[in-house]
Amino acid sequence: MGDFNHRHIQWTSLQSTGREDQEFLNLVQDSFLSQHVLEATRGENVLDIVLSSQKEFVDNVKICEPLGCSDHNQIHFIIKVKGERNRKIRYRKKFHKGRYKDMREYLAKIDWNNTLKNKTAAECWNILKSEIYCVVDKFVPLKKQGKRSKKKHLSKEAIRKIKYKQMMWKTYRHTGSEEDYSMYKEALNQATAEIRNSKRSYEQKIAFNIKHDSKSFYAYVRSKQKVQDKVGPLEGSDGNIITEGFLMAENLNEYFSSVFTREDISILPVLETKFEGREFDYLGQLIVTQQW
Repeated sequence: MGDFNHRHIQWTSLQSTGREDQEFLNLVQDSFLSQHVLEATRGENVLDIVLSSQKEFVDNVKICEPLGCSDHNQIHFIIKVKGERNRKIRYRKKFHKGRYKDMREYLAKIDWNNTLKNKTAAECWNILKSEIYCVVDKFVPLKKQGKRSKKKHLSKEAIRKIKYKQMMWKTYRHTGSEEDYSMYKEALNQATAEIRNSKRSYEQKIAFNIKHDSKSFYAYVRSKQKVQDKVGPLEGSDGNIITEGFLMAENLNEYFSSVFTREDISILPVLETKFEGREFDYLGQLIVTQQW
């Protein structure tokens, strides 16, 4: 963004009359950039430019009055970036690395006779359960759960070749020999080719099944977008800004439920049971046999 003083460029039609302006316009087009300021910013000319590699990166461009003694109008716009979601860090117990010897020593020091004396079965169970939880939290380490891979387009063969390529790279870093480097380059080429084939097959599969499984297609398209909008903050019915997740969900629920028609379900129609034929025809197809 900035003041480039290329006043002969018509950004709506992408045409120019000046030589320098045409060179700049060619540079913008060759770089696949998009200009977002289409209104005049100084007099009748568009001198201030906001460029981006993708149109969805910039939104809500407004031309406002000049600030102070400046002869250029203000430009207000919103830059969209990929928002980070608040993910809870999850842990799990590593029981295979627990210090069970220390557990036994800790539990052996507890006077169970006096601790459980004159207690009911429920009270004894609660005491035992709390001690077990305390021992597990104290002597069993935690492990942070890693993120699952979202690269669904990779086949098992592609993953195997990627791991082999990584192994060959570590081998070359350890030895530094030319032979190991050539083996690494060969593994790299094989992994790259397999990744491309796997991605091509995955996209063909999604395109073939789009009529029956459109959700997979749109999920794959969303995963390729560099800008992902997140919900909020929202403005409530009272005019206050809502940022908390639960309150935003309640506000959306209240808004969308207002467009649905409420029907009176207190009075339901009574349907008559109709049967044509004789009464004993109810059991006409029933066969009773005796088995020993």
